[in-house]
Amino acid sequence: MTTDLTILHLNDTHSQFDEQAVKFTLPVLSRPIYIQCGGFSRVATVFKQIKEQASMSGTPVLCFHAGDCFQGSQYFSLYKGKANAVLWNAIGIDAMALGNHELDMGNRLVADFLDLIDFPVLAANWDLSHEDPNKANPLALKTNLLCYDSDKQCGQFLVHGKGKERIAVFGLTLENMAQVASPDPDTLFLPIVDVAEKTIAEIHRQGIQRIIVLSHLGYERDKWLALAVTDIDLIIGGHTHTFQGDFQSLGLGEKDQYALTVGSTVVVQSGCNALLLGQLSVTFDDDDVLQTLSANNQWLLGHQFSYAADGSDPLSDEDLQQALEYLLQQESVAFYEKDLVVEQLLDQQYRPALIQSQQRILTTVTEPLRHVRVPDNRGGSDVAPWVAESFLWCARHQGIPTDVAIHNAGGVRASLNAGKLSEADVSGKLLPFAIDIMTYRLAGKHLRLMLEGAINNAVDNGVEGTGTGSFPYVAGCRFSYRCCAEEGKRIQTLDIFIDDRWSAIEDDRIYGVVSSAYTVMGKEGYHEILQMESAPYDLNITMAEAFCEYVQHQIELTKPMESFVHYIPCEGCE
Repeated sequence: MTTDLTILHLNDTHSQFDEQAVKFTLPVLSRPIYIQCGGFSRVATVFKQIKEQASMSGTPVLCFHAGDCFQGSQYFSLYKGKANAVLWNAIGIDAMALGNHELDMGNRLVADFLDLIDFPVLAANWDLSHEDPNKANPLALKTNLLCYDSDKQCGQFLVHGKGKERIAVFGLTLENMAQVASPDPDTLFLPIVDVAEKTIAEIHRQGIQRIIVLSHLGYERDKWLALAVTDIDLIIGGHTHTFQGDFQSLGLGEKDQYALTVGSTVVVQSGCNALLLGQLSVTFDDDDVLQTLSANNQWLLGHQFSYAADGSDPLSDEDLQQALEYLLQQESVAFYEKDLVVEQLLDQQYRPALIQSQQRILTTVTEPLRHVRVPDNRGGSDVAPWVAESFLWCARHQGIPTDVAIHNAGGVRASLNAGKLSEADVSGKLLPFAIDIMTYRLAGKHLRLMLEGAINNAVDNGVEGTGTGSFPYVAGCRFSYRCCAEEGKRIQTLDIFIDDRWSAIEDDRIYGVVSSAYTVMGKEGYHEILQMESAPYDLNITMAEAFCEYVQHQIELTKPMESFVHYIPCEGCE
C-alpha cells in the first residue's frame, strides 16, 4: 500500500510555549532523570521536517490541534490569545478544534483570536444563529469559524484533497460548555450525536466518504462516539490530557495502544502541554476504510539531561551515554532541535516580559504547601485557603464590605515548594486562569446550599458531578459537611467571623461574598449563587493579580494554622 496521508496532531497545549523538565525512569539508570521536552520551537521543527520529507514523496500532510490552546501559563496571562495566534501561524496548522478553555473569558477572546489566525477553528455543534449582531466583534460572520449551519441543519466542515480522495474534517466540542466555561448566553452548544449524524449525511451527499473528527470531548467520550456514530474514520481528541500509548519503558505507564481501533474508527489523543506529538501514516482501501500504516505518539526530547528538575545535577558522561543509547532504541521518543524562527519570535516578542515577571519576588514560602482538591486523610489544601484569603483581602482593600471568600479547588493548579515565590510562579503555575474576581450579596441559607451543592458535585454525592474541581475552600467562614446526611442538610455547621468572633450563619441575613467570575456563573454545583440579591460587581482584577497583591503584604507563607473546611466522608463512602 502507498501512504495516502500523513497526520500530525496535538492537543491541550495550554500556552506552554517553552520546553519543560519531565521525569523519566529508565532501567539502565539507578535513579530517575529529568529531560527537557516539548515546547513550541521543538513542535515547529517536527512539523517542518515531516512536511519536507513528505513533500519529497508527494504525500499530503495535515496538522491538527484538538483544542485548548488558551490558558495555562504566564504567557497567556500576559498576552491572552495573541501570542498563541502568532506562534501557531508560524508553526503552521491546518485546523483547530474549539476547546472549553478558549471560552473561559467569553466569546470575545475567541473572536479576537479568529481575527489573527490564518487557519480555521472547528466546532460543528456550536450554534450562533441567535447571536446578538450588535455585540462587539460577533462570531457569526467569521469565515474561519466552521460551526453549526442552522440553514442546512448540520455542521460546517473542511474538505481536503480532490475527487475520490477528498477528506472531510469537522469539529465537535463539549455539549455542556455552559457548565464548564463561560460562553456568551446567546450562543448554544448542540448534542454531538445529532450534529455528527446530520453533518456526516451532508458530507456523504457531496460524495465524500472519508471523514475525520477533531474532538474536544475527552478520551472516553471519543471511544463512545466511535461506537455511537458510524462512518467516522478517525477521531483526533483532546480535553482529558490522555497520554495514549505504552510508555512503560520510560517509567510512565500505559494507556491503551496509540491509534486504538474502536468499532471501525481509529481514536487518538496526544497528552498535553506540547510535550508529545501524535503521528499517523494512513491509507484508504477500495471501500474508503482507513488503514493505519504506522502510528506513534512520541515525546519530543531535547539533549538536556539531569538528576534534578532544575538542571542543577547533570548526569555523568557514562550515565548520559547509557541513557542516550537506551532512548535511541525507543519508538516512543525522538530528539529534535528547536526551530530558530519560533525561538526568535519568543525571544523578541514574549519572553522579555515573562523574565521580568520571574524576577519579581513576592514573598517566601517557608515549607512545602500541598494542594489537593478534596480533603484526604492528610487534610485539605494548604494553598487554596490562602487564595480565598487573598480574594477577601482584595475586596476589603477596595472598600467593599465583604464577609466571605470562596474559591473552587480546580482553580488552583499547583502545590508550592519552599523558597522564593515569584509573580511568574503565581500567574504561570498556581493560578494560570486569567479570570476576574467578583463580589455579590447572598443570604445565609443560599450560602449554605451553595457550599453543599459544590461539594455534592465534587464527590458525586447524589448527582452526576462535573469533577472534583468544584470543591470549595473558604476564608472568613468555616463549615463542616457530612457525606450521608439528608440532602439539603449536609452542611452541618456554618460559622462566620464577624466582629472578631465566630457566629453561626443566619439564614435570612445578607452577607457580602467574593469569588471568581467563573464560580459566580453558578456552574458545577454553585447554582445557589444565582439567588444573589443584585448583579455581581467585578473588581477588575484577576485571581492571580489579587493573590500577588495580597502575598506582597505577607512576610512569608506557611501552612494555615487551622482548617476552615471540615469534610466528613461517612464510613464506606471514602
